[in-house]
Amino acid sequence: MAEAVNSMIHKDFLRIYVLWSPDSEEGRRVAELLVGHFDGLGMERDGVAIRVPVRFRSVPWQGESNPPRDIDLDGADHNVIVLLHDSLLAESTDIWDQFVSNIRKKFADRLYADAYFPFGSPDRDNALPSDERDHIQYARRDKWLKVLPSQSERDSRLLLHLLLSIRKHLKRFYSPGAADEPLFVSHAKADGDTTARAIVDYVNDTQNDVPLQTFYDAMELSPGEDYEERFREEISRGTLLAITSDVYDSRPWCVFELTTAKRGYRPIVLADVGLVRTSRTYPYGANLPKVRLAVTTNPGWIEHLLVQTLSEGLRCDIFAAQAQKRATQCGLSSVVFTPRPPELFDLTVGDGTASIMVYPDPPVGAIEAEILQAALRSSGRSLEFMTLSEVR
Repeated sequence: MAEAVNSMIHKDFLRIYVLWSPDSEEGRRVAELLVGHFDGLGMERDGVAIRVPVRFRSVPWQGESNPPRDIDLDGADHNVIVLLHDSLLAESTDIWDQFVSNIRKKFADRLYADAYFPFGSPDRDNALPSDERDHIQYARRDKWLKVLPSQSERDSRLLLHLLLSIRKHLKRFYSPGAADEPLFVSHAKADGDTTARAIVDYVNDTQNDVPLQTFYDAMELSPGEDYEERFREEISRGTLLAITSDVYDSRPWCVFELTTAKRGYRPIVLADVGLVRTSRTYPYGANLPKVRLAVTTNPGWIEHLLVQTLSEGLRCDIFAAQAQKRATQCGLSSVVFTPRPPELFDLTVGDGTASIMVYPDPPVGAIEAEILQAALRSSGRSLEFMTLSEVR
């Protein structure tokens, strides 16, 4: 058992491999972009964050005409193969087609734990022959040039596609049969509605090719529906994007939405659009990642916010999958998993029967730990806090 657990701890959960032509400066730039983004995914504390290793396959391992070095898929539970197709890669179609085809043939042996996400040529070069034969859809980067004027927006769009695709792929393994996850945009009508509506309208614009689902407010309900239950249902399976305006924390329904998401250990991101002052900050809105928004007429801020939100969602997905797997292999029972550092609010969640709470590394600081232990002693509840790396 100890040997199996040790092997599991040192095996990557997820790896990303980026393929591009060695002559493509743009391919290298995008590959480096992915390294920078996935190297510190989502919430970071004390310099520690969930990191997804990104590895390159571009130049040959040796010689000048050979394909890149082969990919060892067994080095991770899940591998994501990202192809950056362009005109330079198309000049060596035979080499790259064989290389990619060989990788995809290995997927069946690993029960399709791995995924392939190709991004099409900005110059509309034909897809690799084997991909065309198998009807593999490419992300249409050539269309982005028309609707996304800046490079930063196009970079965000690529990251959005990749983040959403990875989350959907992992969901098939760890939440099979689950419905697509909505983006629940929580906001106060008084001073957050304009921002929320801009985000929802942008996501649902037919010119955008990222298939995100959104939930905005009661206007999306049918007459006769129980709106509280429907809100609870959407939040319990979604990612919450809270538009924290000046009055957000004072609105009962905003507090309900935020608290419901926390009780369900859902991904949550706060988008700060405050202008003047907040009369009172809702205490359980803390312990969450916050993005400071500068809302402009250019929708680039929306693309950036969506990237941050889906990144937090992927971080939570990865933690939940790793924690559940490790707890099962270690024979732990009566465990609850929180994707954030434990807080006083967590002591009110659930039926009180869990004896272990597992959370992401690193351990909480001495002051936080002291407050939590004091609260536990007062409540008479027995609960052990463990980071993921402490589950052995």
